[in-house]
Amino acid sequence: MADRSTIRDVARVAGVSASTVSRVFTSPDLFREETRLKVYAAAEELRYVPSKAATALTTGRTGNIGLVVPNLANPLFPEMVKAAQHQARRHNLAALLGDSDDDADDEEKLIHALSKDVDGLLLFSSLLRDEQIESAGGLRPTVFVNRRVEGYPCVLVDALQGMRLLTQYLSNLGHTGALYLAGPTNSWAARDRRSAIVAAGEETGLQIDVTTANRPSFESGTLAAEKLVRSPLPSAVVCFNDVMALGLTARLLEFGVRVPEQVSVVGWGGTQLASYTTPAVTTMAVPLSRLGSVAVDQLLPAQSGLPLGEPEPVSLEVTLVARATTGRARSR
Repeated sequence: MADRSTIRDVARVAGVSASTVSRVFTSPDLFREETRLKVYAAAEELRYVPSKAATALTTGRTGNIGLVVPNLANPLFPEMVKAAQHQARRHNLAALLGDSDDDADDEEKLIHALSKDVDGLLLFSSLLRDEQIESAGGLRPTVFVNRRVEGYPCVLVDALQGMRLLTQYLSNLGHTGALYLAGPTNSWAARDRRSAIVAAGEETGLQIDVTTANRPSFESGTLAAEKLVRSPLPSAVVCFNDVMALGLTARLLEFGVRVPEQVSVVGWGGTQLASYTTPAVTTMAVPLSRLGSVAVDQLLPAQSGLPLGEPEPVSLEVTLVARATTGRARSR
């Protein structure tokens, strides 16, 4: 019986017209709370769920948002995506997910495909080139997460604030310098993080040596370790992300290098994986869940047909989580 309930059944139980029921679901702000509550209570009693297809025909909105990430295998993204999905659900929105496989062209194709079925897009750590943003960014209201793009709402982390914490922490442990394993050249976040650690090192007096670009993978960390053991070891290595730090630590230990007695290792991201290993990896923890939920909040005005405009980017702070891979600098 519940599965066969119609909008007229809800109207009868709520004591309002069918058109009122329809408009309460599509434009609730137009009605008094008393009317909305009567309609919602009747719908819940009858287990009535409004048709998204019908709503889209009436309002021009699908009730869906699109999430695009560069690589779901990277443990940085699932927590952000999960938080975004939960926040979307709180606002009666469905989230459709796409993975661009670390490829800007595939990301652009995903945006074109999703734009037919969503009201707005969240692009996480987007790899789009400038000309692609110009062509694809206007298809639907878009929020960039972990990348700053002029003309669009952006949700970022304060890399400079985080690197200041980190360089001061390493200095307090007696380290006079650190090697930074840089991220990929096609990543805005990698460029931002690189410039942040160099600037923070200059402020705190910590000498920062920067490697050439690396893929943000476990294998990149292991390859870096193989190079490091062929020359004098740095007293500390800071990695672009947690996954690289895990690969670096594992391979150093295989070579018999003691971590942190000989080399301290730091990651970036605060992923759960960094705490599950032995030794657990020190990391600069990004508020991953907040990034996802705040990004959805930035997109919500589009659900009411309002332009997103270009507000000041939302910038979230990073937290130092000291674990077993960092210690006092070795005596020389």
